[in-house]
Amino acid sequence: MNKWIAGLFAMALVAGVARADVGAPAPSAKDLDKVVTDVNFVETAKAGVVLSGYVDVGYIYNFAGNTGANRRGGNDGVAKGDFNVNAVKLTLEKGLTDANELQAGFRVDLMMGEDIATNGGNAGPGVLSGDSLLVEQAYVVIRAPYGNGIDIKAGKFVTWLGYEVIERPANLNITYGNLFFNTIPLYHTGVSAEYAFTDQVDGGIAITNGFNNDSTGAVAGNSEDGYGVMAKLNITNEGGNANWYNAIYYGFGNGGLGAGAEEDTFIWDTWGNWAPTFADDKLLLGFNADLGLQNDYTYWGAALYAKYQFTDVFSLAGRADYLHSDSNGGAFNTTTGAPNGGTGSTDTFSYTITAGFDLLENLLVRAEYRVDLDTDLVTDDMLHTIALQAVYTF
Repeated sequence: MNKWIAGLFAMALVAGVARADVGAPAPSAKDLDKVVTDVNFVETAKAGVVLSGYVDVGYIYNFAGNTGANRRGGNDGVAKGDFNVNAVKLTLEKGLTDANELQAGFRVDLMMGEDIATNGGNAGPGVLSGDSLLVEQAYVVIRAPYGNGIDIKAGKFVTWLGYEVIERPANLNITYGNLFFNTIPLYHTGVSAEYAFTDQVDGGIAITNGFNNDSTGAVAGNSEDGYGVMAKLNITNEGGNANWYNAIYYGFGNGGLGAGAEEDTFIWDTWGNWAPTFADDKLLLGFNADLGLQNDYTYWGAALYAKYQFTDVFSLAGRADYLHSDSNGGAFNTTTGAPNGGTGSTDTFSYTITAGFDLLENLLVRAEYRVDLDTDLVTDDMLHTIALQAVYTF
């Protein structure tokens, strides 16, 4: 399989690798070195500790200007027309070997740029400041040599939910989909344990702090601490060209997508990939679905993904997604309140096509067109967005 297919399935085979790095399956794009497996890295003076990362710059314009409409496609609020440093990422890591023996390692992921500042504590990366700094991950990992080996992480790690990830270069499209931005947390602080039952089945459990929270507190503004539990199970076929992934999250009294809400939150996330053998590793098909429950509203959505590698240089990727939220559009991460102005439920659709150009082994350039359609909008019924991106990975 070529590099981009191999990257997409690396996460399915190695559960628990940093979900947000450039290089894993778009669905679980987790490791920078998974997507660009042949790119050089910098090895530090201490053997086995390596430094990697990327620089992601671009331009996004949504034809709506600085109005309430730019909350849709919402994840990219700077889309009124700015040249952006989307993110600069540095990863310092000492990974574990394949040996089933007592061993330890660590990982630290630092990100800076306009994708980093969170929007009111809600689910997705916002665009509040180009100088924002995020410690995306910082954990110690220990392998306990029991059975096939249990990998235990303690610290901050990216969420196990979602097909898309924080790092735009790891996703099939430049802009984030509605499910990513509106339905899931991005990271957790706590303890996790991951285990490969067989070559085809792996899973894990975790106990964490509150929704999207680094500290012991819950969402900003809550009067009590919150905590959550998370579990995942991934099944890969024997040929390695298809997988089905499921993850659940339950937050106790610590809110969720609504900032300051002291409510229990349940999220079920499922996604899958298939690279048909008849397409000679050129075609990738994927799906994602989410269901969320909070005390005062329910939301659900689904997305379909496809990518075709026409040549070693040129590819096309598409995404179609749908998201529904009850109770005044409560799940939507907006800058102006509920998408429909505060009454009733809300549905949103988006369609995206992205052209990719792998000009060099570690240089990716992409161009994208996206249209968002909502049933209840503050302004127009349709929002058009264009995006350009250049990524250098090291």
